Amino acid sequence: MKKARTWKTRSNIFVDIWSEIEDMLNRSPKLHATTILSTVINKYPDKFKFSHKRTLQRLVQSWRINNGADKEVIFAQELKPGMQSQSDYTVMNDLFITIAGEQFDHLLFHFMLPYSCWEHASICYSESFESLSEGYDNAVWILGGVMPEHRTDNLSAATKTAKSKRAFTEKLLITTLISPLRRHLNQSS
Repeated sequence: MKKARTWKTRSNIFVDIWSEIEDMLNRSPKLHATTILSTVINKYPDKFKFSHKRTLQRLVQSWRINNGADKEVIFAQELKPGMQSQSDYTVMNDLFITIAGEQFDHLLFHFMLPYSCWEHASICYSESFESLSEGYDNAVWILGGVMPEHRTDNLSAATKTAKSKRAFTEKLLITTLISPLRRHLNQSS
């Protein structure tokens, strides 16, 4: 078998004028290597040719990786109708809601469908499995169905650590699947 090539076939012909090229890139970071090469050929016609284009492209690409602007990272979400639901808790204590002059400390269990923005909220007093189960059950009952995908945070009542990964508890899986069905059957009879 052939050995992998580790040597360069051509020396960097742009080494002597790299500071000029870098100045161009600093002034216009989106400048194409072909445009830079045309400028360099016009300035130094005896030294550079269009056959040096690929070398310059590699150098410009390397410069952009090391010195160019940071790229914005976006994780696009694909929302599908009737496929996804989400839930989370919101602490309401900072609103200083009072009842009969006494502060009412509580949380809201917030359930929503991200595609249609349908929402349901219920009052609860802790991030417990019972409040998650009751909030979810009430929301899907009012909604009239359960979505195939549901996203929630890593609530310790809903998830557990198994082999250094978070996994849903069996209790949560049974509740999310059986509870709405049981309620529906009880209403029909």
